[in-house]
Amino acid sequence: MAIRTSPSINGFIASDPRLTFNDGGEARFYARIGIQHYRREESGSFTELEPTFHDLVQFGKGAELSAERFRKGDNFLAQGYVRDYTRVVDGQERTDEQFVAKRLSHDPNLTTYTVDRRPRAEREAPAADRGPASRNSARPAAEQSAVGAESNGLGY
Repeated sequence: MAIRTSPSINGFIASDPRLTFNDGGEARFYARIGIQHYRREESGSFTELEPTFHDLVQFGKGAELSAERFRKGDNFLAQGYVRDYTRVVDGQERTDEQFVAKRLSHDPNLTTYTVDRRPRAEREAPAADRGPASRNSARPAAEQSAVGAESNGLGY
């Protein structure tokens, strides 16, 4: 069976992210993002070029989690797809593109973070609902300890 791949991007959050909800109650995360570009020189070195700026959106539960976890300036990795959309700007119809993120996480090459390996149900339960046994599980200490910003942006 072939490895299934999908488009991805890496960049930085360039605006304060916004979380909105449509009439049906579905969450929508929006951020203006920047993508760094580089040119390889004949010497083998790289010259940093001006970043380009784009729209990134995410929907559903992932959008809600991303709104909690991402701030302006965060470096990210996103998996998803590019789609065109039409909008009216100054009375003129205009077609733009946006990256629709299915998965969004902090870039581990540029972000220091802690991994919480407790089961999702335990992480999401209110503290009062967790007894002492759930806080001190039987898993080895290495699995319980921090390994190096937040989770992957998807809640696990």
